[in-house]
Amino acid sequence: MDWISSLSSQGSSRNVWTATAVVTCLALFQLFRYKQQQRFRREYGEADHELPFSTISIWGLTIGPGIEYHWKERFKLYKNNEKELLVLRPKVFGDPYFFTNSPEVLRQVNGQGWDKPEWGVEAMRFWGENLVSAKGETWKRHRRILQPAFNSKTYEMVWNESNRFYREMIATGNWPHQSGLTIDITDAQKMTGRFTLCVILSCGFGIKLGWDEKVHVKKDDPLTLDDGIHLQGSNILLVTYAPKWILNLPFKKLRFIRVATDMMRSWFKTSLAEKRALTEREGALSTQPLGGKDIFTRLVQASDESEKVQISESEIIGNTWVFFFAGHETAATVLAACFCLLAVNKEEQEIIHREVHEAMKQSSDDDELRFEAYESLIKTRAAFVEALRMMPPGNFMVREAVEDTILQVPSFENGIESKKSVPIRKGAVIGIDIVGIQYNPRLYPEPEKFKPSRWYGVTSDEAYSAFSLGNRVCIGKKFALTESVCFLANVMRDYTVEPLLKPGETLDSWKDRVLNETKCELTMTLVSSPVTFRRR
Repeated sequence: MDWISSLSSQGSSRNVWTATAVVTCLALFQLFRYKQQQRFRREYGEADHELPFSTISIWGLTIGPGIEYHWKERFKLYKNNEKELLVLRPKVFGDPYFFTNSPEVLRQVNGQGWDKPEWGVEAMRFWGENLVSAKGETWKRHRRILQPAFNSKTYEMVWNESNRFYREMIATGNWPHQSGLTIDITDAQKMTGRFTLCVILSCGFGIKLGWDEKVHVKKDDPLTLDDGIHLQGSNILLVTYAPKWILNLPFKKLRFIRVATDMMRSWFKTSLAEKRALTEREGALSTQPLGGKDIFTRLVQASDESEKVQISESEIIGNTWVFFFAGHETAATVLAACFCLLAVNKEEQEIIHREVHEAMKQSSDDDELRFEAYESLIKTRAAFVEALRMMPPGNFMVREAVEDTILQVPSFENGIESKKSVPIRKGAVIGIDIVGIQYNPRLYPEPEKFKPSRWYGVTSDEAYSAFSLGNRVCIGKKFALTESVCFLANVMRDYTVEPLLKPGETLDSWKDRVLNETKCELTMTLVSSPVTFRRR
C-alpha cells in the first residue's frame, strides 16, 4: 500500500502549495490595496465614510449597500461636513472615490477634463452605442443627429397625443364620471408607465396605437413591448455582466429573461427594416431633409450612406432602446411619485385644479386643454418638478478625470460659504449623488417637504439639475415636461387623489411604506404607488 501513501503525500503537498499560492495572492492584493489607499490618503486626506464595498462597484450593486445607500442616508450623509465633496473608502474591496451633492461640481465634471469611465457605460451599451453611453466626438455626432427631432412641432404633437391617451384611459379603464365615485389604482406607476410608453411610441417612433392596444414583441407571443422594456431595465446588469451560460441555467426567471432579450433583439431589427422600407417607399431618404422628423425616422435616415452625419445599425438599435426606456420609464416614475405626494398634500391639488380651471377659460376649446396653455401652467409644472426633485429616477452618475485638474467646491467654515480649490489627479472617480443634490438644504430649505412653490419663480432650465447640467443635459427634458404637465393637468382637473390604505393602515404608515421605500435598478423608483382617484 506504499503507492497509496505516496499519492496521499503528493496530494497533501499539492494542497499545501495551493494554499500557499492563494494566501500569497491575497497578501499581495491586500498590499497593493494598502499602498493605493495610502497614496489616496496622502493626496486627499482621510475618508469621510467607510463601507464594505464601493456603492458603484459590481460588488456593491449585487451584495450591498449599492447606490440605494445614498437614498437611505440622504439626510445624514453630508451633515456637518465642511465641503460638498466627500471621500468614500471601501474596506473590503474597491478603490476610494469622491462623491458630491453640489450642482456646481456637477456642472464642472460635465465639462472639459472629465468623461464617463468605460466601466460606467457598459450596461447602457448592451444594445449598441447611443446618446447616453457615447463620449467625445461620437456623442457630438449622436447629438447632431437627434437634436432637431426635439422641436416645437414635436412638443405640440406630444401634448395632443397626451390629451388623446388621457381621454382613452378614462373611456376604456372604467374611470368614474359621476362626482364622488372612486377608482383604486394599486400601482400608479403601471398606469403612468402605460401612458408614457404610448406617447413615446407615437411621437418618437411613429407607432400609433390605442390606450388598451398592446404591441407584441413577436407575433402570437404573450410578451408585450411593455414587458420587454421593463424586463431589460430590471435585469440590465445581469445580461450585461453575467457570463452567457448563466442565462442558460434551468431556472424559470433566467429563461424568461433570455427569451425576452432575444425577442427584443428581433423586434428592434424587424422594426428597423420596416421603417427603412417605409421611408424608401415614400422617397424620404432622397427628397426630405432630416429636420422635423421623429426620432426613429431620423436615426434610420442617418444610416443612409448619402447622409453627411451617419450612424450604424447597432447605434440605431442602441438609441432606440435608450429612448424607449429613458423616454417613458423615467417620466412614468416621477408622475407616479407626484400622484403619491399630491395624495398627502390636498392643498397642492387644489392649487393645480384652480390653475387648470383658469387655463381652460382662456382655451378656444371648452373641453380640452390646448398646447398654448403649457406655458401658463406654472404651478402644475412646479408640482411635477418638485416630485422629480424628491424622487429623481437618474439618481447617480459617475465621472472620471481624464487629466489633472482642479475643482472649485462649495465649502463652509463657521457658517460662512466659500469655494475651496481641490486638486484632482487624472484617473480619479467622482460619483454625482443626484439624490444628495436634490436634498441639499443649501439649495432647497426643508428638502424633506413637498413644496412646489419653490419652483414658481424659476425661469432658468439650469435650475432643473435632476435633468443634469451643462453639455450633457437631458435631450428629452422638454418632451418629458410636456407630456407630464398635460397628463397631470388633465387628471387634476377631473379628479382628486388620495392614499389607498391597506386594511387597518394609518396615513403615517402609508407614507412610510410608499414614500420612503425605493428600489434602484437602472433607475430609482418607488416600490409601490397605491392611490385612489375620486371624481370631482
